Amino acid sequence: MSTAPTEHQADATARRALDEQLYTLVGRAVREVRITRVRRSEGLRWVAMVIGSTGKEVRLYDRGLHHAAAVILREAFPTADWSTAQNYDVRTGTLTRRTTAAPAGLRGGRR
Repeated sequence: MSTAPTEHQADATARRALDEQLYTLVGRAVREVRITRVRRSEGLRWVAMVIGSTGKEVRLYDRGLHHAAAVILREAFPTADWSTAQNYDVRTGTLTRRTTAAPAGLRGGRR
C-alpha cells in the first residue's frame, strides 16, 4: 500500500500551463482527464479518458495521445502514486487517486 497522498493540488500558474498543454494535445477545452495503466498483450500501456468542456468524452484515436496525456500529468505531479489510476480536474487543478467502490454483492450487501 502506498503512503503517497491521495490528492495533489497545482498552483494557479501550473493550472494554466496544464490547461494549455491539454488544450494543445486534445485540440479543445478539457474538463477532466482520467489516467489508468492497463496490461495489454504488448505490455503495460497508459489509457487516458478525456472529458471535454461539454461533459462528453473526447476520443483519442492516436495511442500516442494517451501516453502524452499521462506524461503531462506525471511531470506536473511527480509525487503522486502513478501505480494507481488518477483523475485530474482542470478547473480546480486537483489530481486525485481514483478509487472504485466494490459492488454491493462483494461487500456483503444486497444486489
